[in-house]
Amino acid sequence: MKNKIILILIILVPIFLIALVVYLPRHIAARENKNYSVANDADISAQNQSDTIKGPAIKISPETYDLGTVIYGEIAKHIFTIENIGDEPLEILKLSTSCGCTKALMANENKIISPGQSVELTVTFDPAVHKDDTDLGDINRIIYITTNDPNQPRLEAEITAQVIKSNQ
Repeated sequence: MKNKIILILIILVPIFLIALVVYLPRHIAARENKNYSVANDADISAQNQSDTIKGPAIKISPETYDLGTVIYGEIAKHIFTIENIGDEPLEILKLSTSCGCTKALMANENKIISPGQSVELTVTFDPAVHKDDTDLGDINRIIYITTNDPNQPRLEAEITAQVIKSNQ
């Protein structure tokens, strides 16, 4: 009798564990309203083709960048990437910033980005532009990007920093 119980347990425990491993992730994904499926390369390729956005579409990365600690009198910079994720040319109509201490320059002089292409946007921050203590402490500056993207005609990116004097 004892051998029968052990044999039954040896058979049932692995079946239970396999069922648990297969069922539990799907159950958790369903409760979190997430898609859970297995896809092959053809499925992914077809999905990526159908995900192409009609018209020009801008994407910037990162949207926010922390320059960290910047010493007053030094210039800090970061390079953002602007990408056209649409199926028509993206035109950068205007670049501007929230403060004269921040400059934004795009590598592509004609300011037109073909579908699937990307360009660099170099942002520089010079806290000494104001010639006073205006830019000491925590700062955030906005970069405004005006485009022909009908869904995001004006996109914003941000830089943050902590500006200190060199003797701190």
